[in-house]
This record gives sequence, C-alpha cells and structure tokens, in this order.
Amino acid sequence: MNLEALAAKYGTDKLNHGYIPFYEKHLPKEPKRILEIGVKEGRSLAMWAEYFPNTEVHGLDLFSESGKQTTYDLLWQNGLMNFEESRVFHLHQGNQCDYLILEQLRKYDFDVIIDDGSHNSRDQMMTFFGLFNGKHYFIEDLQCNNEEFYSQGLPEELRAAYVFGDIMNLNFQDGAPPHINFSQNQKIICIHVIQ
Repeated sequence: MNLEALAAKYGTDKLNHGYIPFYEKHLPKEPKRILEIGVKEGRSLAMWAEYFPNTEVHGLDLFSESGKQTTYDLLWQNGLMNFEESRVFHLHQGNQCDYLILEQLRKYDFDVIIDDGSHNSRDQMMTFFGLFNGKHYFIEDLQCNNEEFYSQGLPEELRAAYVFGDIMNLNFQDGAPPHINFSQNQKIICIHVIQ
C-alpha cells in the first residue's frame, strides 16, 4: 500500500494538509528508527509502522488529550503490534522542549524525526537544535508561525520558518549547510545533510 492509501486508512491529518507527496519525495527508503513528536491518538504512527514494516517506531507526546493506551490500542487493533513479533514501539511521555527528554532521545540516533508537536515556533527550534543529527528532520505546520498564539511575540525574523530558511545562507566551516527542502506551500520542511 502506498503512503497516501495508508494515510487515508488510518485517518491521519497529514493527508488533508497535503504533506503526503512531500514525505514520499523526501523520506529515506528504509529508515531503522523514526521518531514522531506529537502523537495524539497514534494515527500517523500506525501509518509509519505499516509503510516501514522493519522500522523501530517512536512517538513523543504529553499524552494529555489521549493516553498512551489509546495509541497502543490503535496499533494492536490494526495488527501492527503483537507479542510474537519483534516489532519495537516506544512511546515517550513528556514535553518536546524538556532537555532531559531530548538527551535521552538523542541516544537513539533516529534516521527520521518528524516534529508535529506543539507548532510553537520556540518549541520547534529548541527541539530541532536538541535533536538534529544530520539525518532527515521534518517540521510540519510552519504556517502556524504567523499566528500570535504560536509565535508568542517572536519577531518575524526569529520565527522557526524564517530561521530555517536563513540557515541556507550561512557560511559553514566544514562545507555546505544542511540541505533544506520547503514544500511549495511553505507548510512543511525537510532538513538533512547530504553525504
């Protein structure tokens, strides 16, 4: 099944936002570990788990709206988790800006990180600078940076969407800056170092 069909199957909002073609274009073929920040009920985790059947899937969330059990139930009911398989799911509970959580998550050396968390510009930047390891790092919903609730008084030039855009223009000692791909509508970004 392709990613679009899986997004529809699990009802993830990534389909409605138009992110699926962007992911299909920029995701690596066989990542070993994926982290998604902002799990909610786990619909996207289920999509990633079925799309990448040999990948260890991690999710980070406050789990204040839906508990961890809701996500485990969704994975179980869709046959993505059972006791006979060696499939690994890890649900991490906490704030995406908590430096202790970021320190623990860095140890996993994720191949793909997807920030669909708070959409707060400060949180997006703190999480990026806490977790970016040169591999594929996606930040969703950058258009929220234009809303006061998510920018919290940050001047426009210091909001995540603009800071990441400016990274391309920096002079790096060791060569080129990270490769940055913005979606056509500027709502999602992929940052990685081409090796």
